Amino acid sequence: MTPQYDKAFTDVIQGLLNWRMWVRLGWQENKRRYRRTVLGPFWTTLSVGVFIVTLGFVWSQLWKQDPKVYLPFLASGMVVWALVGTVITEGCQVFIAAENLIKSLKINYTVLACAVMWRNVVVLAHNVVIFVLVAIYGDVSLNWQTLLALPGLLLVAMNGIWMCLLLGLLCSRFRDIQQVITTMLQVAMFVTPIFWSADQLGARFKSVVDFNLLYHLVDVVRAPLLGHAPSSRTYLSVMAAAFLGWSLTIVVFSRFRRRIPYWL
Repeated sequence: MTPQYDKAFTDVIQGLLNWRMWVRLGWQENKRRYRRTVLGPFWTTLSVGVFIVTLGFVWSQLWKQDPKVYLPFLASGMVVWALVGTVITEGCQVFIAAENLIKSLKINYTVLACAVMWRNVVVLAHNVVIFVLVAIYGDVSLNWQTLLALPGLLLVAMNGIWMCLLLGLLCSRFRDIQQVITTMLQVAMFVTPIFWSADQLGARFKSVVDFNLLYHLVDVVRAPLLGHAPSSRTYLSVMAAAFLGWSLTIVVFSRFRRRIPYWL
């Protein structure tokens, strides 16, 4: 199939620039999910908060760690993991869930990917409340390095959008891939340093962490929240993933973009 690079680039650029549409789509989806509920999206925040507090105190005792140190570490990791994991999971469904929209309107597919990213950033903004409360409990001090969380979040978004486009396209054609990815993410949450620190793994298995992109996507935001600057390896890994991921996505997107409506 002949690649259509011009249409792929046009879709991506126009989709990114059409921020009014993806902001509205993301906002409307969040409103639809929590319509007629009392707490709205704060139900998610409450669920994550109960999980963090309950497991945080138990595991800090099991691993002989100070709860004032362990809980901020766990809370910052969990709220960022919730963003990364949900974007990947929902990215698999991005075109399937928007079937009616795709078949009835002429729309740039990148708008749908940006909407997934945006609505999960909104959920992250709710979940950060938990981290703030835990950070106050753990006496986590704010400093200038805390501001690095914002460019870190931008790097996560750059990776999240190409993941949505690529996974959305693949899962539209091969529906089994979504089940595989969902299963792999459940395992990845436990082998990625979310509940434990990378130092606990030891030098022998350090490469397991160094080559784990999910760890770097979490740490590029988590480290600043804890008052530290992310390592240069983390920045290089996340930026390299963005470059290689977008390159691969453009190649695949330019060849199979026109097939998406037929696969739905």
